[in-house]
Amino acid sequence: MVVCGAETTEYDYLNGFKAHFKRGNLSVKIAKKPGSPLQVVEYAAERWGGAGDEFDQVWCVVDVDEYQDLEQAVRCARTKRIELAVSNPCFELWLLLHHTDHTGWVPSYAALKPLLDKYVDSRADKSVDFARDYIRDGRHLWKDAVRRARTLADEGTEHLSERNPSTRMWRLALAITGEVT
Repeated sequence: MVVCGAETTEYDYLNGFKAHFKRGNLSVKIAKKPGSPLQVVEYAAERWGGAGDEFDQVWCVVDVDEYQDLEQAVRCARTKRIELAVSNPCFELWLLLHHTDHTGWVPSYAALKPLLDKYVDSRADKSVDFARDYIRDGRHLWKDAVRRARTLADEGTEHLSERNPSTRMWRLALAITGEVT
């Protein structure tokens, strides 16, 4: 189970991603609950519980952005056995890492968007076309993003302000594809 903390971008990307990695032994349900990180984690915990209930893993995809409840969300997720895919400052960093390295501090989505626009046709509604923007010449670019993201921060520290930029989306991508590294 994956719960996205935004209305469009994460949800579109993950649906496109999972469509390319169907595994007979894995069912991935993706839901959206726009809100702060704590609201997303509480929603996932209320609706689906933690790992071991209806799903063997429950993930929440959240941004650092300007939210004030991220530390609470991290603590709640640990207590409820919910995995977090935190992107610092925002999910669009994960999208950018499909195309290029980026290690410099990014203050906000507004600052990151022009960097991403060099590689993809961004839409005003923030929708994502996985097949068009994240596969080139039949090659899935997500493995490049995994490699790049893993170098940005120690796993589990992505939410810390000094870990900007960073994202744990790489771990969720590996969980969905079944790849282990």
